[in-house]
Amino acid sequence: MTAKDAVVRRTAGAALALVLALVVVSSVTAATARDRTPPTTPTNLRATSLSYKTVTLAWNPSTDNSGSVTYTVYKDGQGFTVPQGQTAYTIDWLSPGRTYSFYVRANDKALNQSGSSNTVTVTTPADTTPPAQPALSGSVRGPSQVSLSWTRSTDDLSEFVGYGIFANGVQVTQHVNWYGETSVVLRHLTPATTYAFTVQARDAGGNTAESNEVTLTTDASSDVTPPSAPTNVRIVDGFCNEFWVGWTQSTDDTDAQSAIEYEIYVNGVLSPLPVGAGIDRDFVYGAASGESIFTVRAVDRAGNTSEASNSVTEIC
Repeated sequence: MTAKDAVVRRTAGAALALVLALVVVSSVTAATARDRTPPTTPTNLRATSLSYKTVTLAWNPSTDNSGSVTYTVYKDGQGFTVPQGQTAYTIDWLSPGRTYSFYVRANDKALNQSGSSNTVTVTTPADTTPPAQPALSGSVRGPSQVSLSWTRSTDDLSEFVGYGIFANGVQVTQHVNWYGETSVVLRHLTPATTYAFTVQARDAGGNTAESNEVTLTTDASSDVTPPSAPTNVRIVDGFCNEFWVGWTQSTDDTDAQSAIEYEIYVNGVLSPLPVGAGIDRDFVYGAASGESIFTVRAVDRAGNTSEASNSVTEIC
């Protein structure tokens, strides 16, 4: 290696060392200069409008040395990011008649967060408007059954409207949506008996509306013999708490198999899902967790109910 080559190498090495030193100094300077100052705390948080399901909040802005601030609104501790640094925010997924608490925090680009603003507590107005009145109609289906149907009720605030059925002023079903259905078959009524039926619609706020009254008289019957018990009850298909239960159909001394209906029991409780006549399987919900024991009973048109079938057990 010539003297000239050695000088070139020494010069290049010195230049590289200088560059590395500058990089280290720049990194230390950048770390030292990183923004660690949070924005000032937002003030004067207030509700500027309030309805059954909506509240609009506003607050005085924060300042920050970066010149850029965004906000997070907290509803009962749950945070919602306010877009583009706005100092007003509308929350429109509230429920009528409930109390909520809100506060706001400011954030800068370095993710520094301010303290919490004052807390604002609001109570949305209660829902006092009942759903629309359902119109009830019905027909007799034999000595022990009637079929009832009604028009769907609408509500000004709630998408959910449940229905309860009353016979002679006594409630015989709970206020259940029945998966959107507006009809029901009532079984196990007394033959040759007059009943006055109404349906009551109830919204999520507990407001109710009564239907018209429908009077029906069940047929007389001398049939007192129940069908045979269903056999070979089994799980045809299903997973966890949703099952298709199958069985071998019953026979009856009076009614054809096509007229015999079935009731599915889950852990001894009658399933609310209706089961039609003349079928040998149907869908049913089991327990949400743990053991579900399924049994089936047959019901003839006179209302006579068979003994329980064999049981089948599934675990979710």
